[in-house]
Amino acid sequence: MKLLTAQQIKELEAHTLVQQKITNADLMQRAASKTYNWIKRNLGLNYSYSIICGKGNNGGDGLVLAQFLIRNDYDIECVLLDISDRQTPEYEAELARLKRSDIKIKIVRSEGDLEQLNFNGRIVIDAIFGIGLSRAAEGVAGKLIRRINSHNTVKVVAIDLPSGLYCDRLNEPLDPIVHADYTLTFHVPKPSFFFLEGGNAIGKIIVLDIRLEHEYASNIDSNHFYLTPSMVGSYLNKRTIFTHKGTYGHANLIGGSRGKIGAAVLMTRAASFSGAGLITATVPSVGFEILQTMVPVAMCDDAYGKDVLEGKIQVEDRFTYGVGPGIGTSRETAQFLGEFLKQVNRPVVIDADAINCIAQNPEMLEDLPENSILTPHVKEFRGLAGETKNSHEQLDLLTEFSIKHKVYIVLKDARTTVCTPEGNCFFSLNGTPGMATGGTGDVLTGLLTGLLAQGYTPDQTAKLGLVLHGVAGELAAEKHSEYAMTAESIIEELGNAFKELLK
Repeated sequence: MKLLTAQQIKELEAHTLVQQKITNADLMQRAASKTYNWIKRNLGLNYSYSIICGKGNNGGDGLVLAQFLIRNDYDIECVLLDISDRQTPEYEAELARLKRSDIKIKIVRSEGDLEQLNFNGRIVIDAIFGIGLSRAAEGVAGKLIRRINSHNTVKVVAIDLPSGLYCDRLNEPLDPIVHADYTLTFHVPKPSFFFLEGGNAIGKIIVLDIRLEHEYASNIDSNHFYLTPSMVGSYLNKRTIFTHKGTYGHANLIGGSRGKIGAAVLMTRAASFSGAGLITATVPSVGFEILQTMVPVAMCDDAYGKDVLEGKIQVEDRFTYGVGPGIGTSRETAQFLGEFLKQVNRPVVIDADAINCIAQNPEMLEDLPENSILTPHVKEFRGLAGETKNSHEQLDLLTEFSIKHKVYIVLKDARTTVCTPEGNCFFSLNGTPGMATGGTGDVLTGLLTGLLAQGYTPDQTAKLGLVLHGVAGELAAEKHSEYAMTAESIIEELGNAFKELLK
């Protein structure tokens, strides 16, 4: 699905009102109903709630939600931020309805009014500002946001997006933003959710479908998309009975050097969990026994150097190659990589030190096979393509690089991004901070290489690999915690990740 700007969302909502013959109030009822059902399932009656509303339609959503909760015996108070004479008609109408109930209402007009607020031990529902925010929250609004963040709340749930966060612009470091545990967003995630500048305030993102016109949305001009397991699960090929290991491709994983054979092991093990029919690991001879012991399902080629990969590899058409983890950046290995790239004439997966070697020898870019998949983390990408000042500049450079060199880039970050040679960017919400540990990138390289070997297109491979890797990471975190999970635990959950995509 396409990511949309604030203006595009407003246009989509306006089109929905006309097409479905409904009003803004009807749309608010939908949003509040979906939000209430989520709260009922996931939080429940055992808590006290504070719903904090601004005077726009996001606040109107909060007022309608308050009516749902009060009718269903929730213990709630409503905090109204009243620092402007302007309010939407929908907000005004819903406030009049709410006042006819016996709900507790607190009004905040000045900094002094903030002293009456105590959110400790309560669940806070943030409905202060929505997608229309055009400047940083200042004054009383900013102090209210900081008060929410400073209290010992049970949970903070943001409606559509955390207040203070822009929809499609980058926030400044000191901007007040509500730090949500959950963001219940409508229709699609907002572009700002995927960027460092403010993205830490989002918490867990829940996308709620309020039945906006999907066909109209699909025709809106955007080259930014987001992926879910259900979207990419349709790519998975059904296996038929009369097939054999040769049917599912032969992945050749090139990696490792003395002291870094573990990277080659992780890459090779991940490929063996990808569904590929045959696996070969190409490592320096120092890694031969380690590889054969740790990944017995893989064949091993140690013909190219003792401690590092060197010499001239014989590229074979039967292989689909992944290269880079643990190879180092020695002169001998850089020459080995250069010779490899000159010979290979089909898409390959390139990661880690192979990317660093290319950054140090930019002439190698001319030999990259079209539609190859590069998987740098942010620092490696900067070495390859140059420095940028912020996330928007980085995304622009990523797009430019992919188009210029006709490659796919899987940029590994908190919100990993796939950029295509056509300049389209795909984001995933899957993954966990627990994946910020050594070896997880090696796992992704092996997984991608194994998928590519099976005949998935580079486009399908990049998207499938991104989501599978993230889902496996989430499953590993559930089992081991974000603190104790490792790259190996992600490999062990790849089978369950496939099951999630197949559902």
